[in-house]
Amino acid sequence: MRALMNLAIEPALKLFEVSALVVAAPASPAARRVLKVLADTPAGAIRIVRDRYPGSTAHAVVSEQPLPATAAWA
Repeated sequence: MRALMNLAIEPALKLFEVSALVVAAPASPAARRVLKVLADTPAGAIRIVRDRYPGSTAHAVVSEQPLPATAAWA
């Protein structure tokens, strides 16, 4: 699984799916993306998406799932 994570913003305690409108180039149309983000709060997940995709807009948390206790992140 590939997920966005930024430990400088928040610890990775939950898995969020965040919907965002991403513009790749000024002349191209925007595309709706659903990104998996590891964060602690919904606001932190949106902040991580904004940090990774600065041109993105219309952010919304689609789902939130706790990480399993046995998950080992290296």
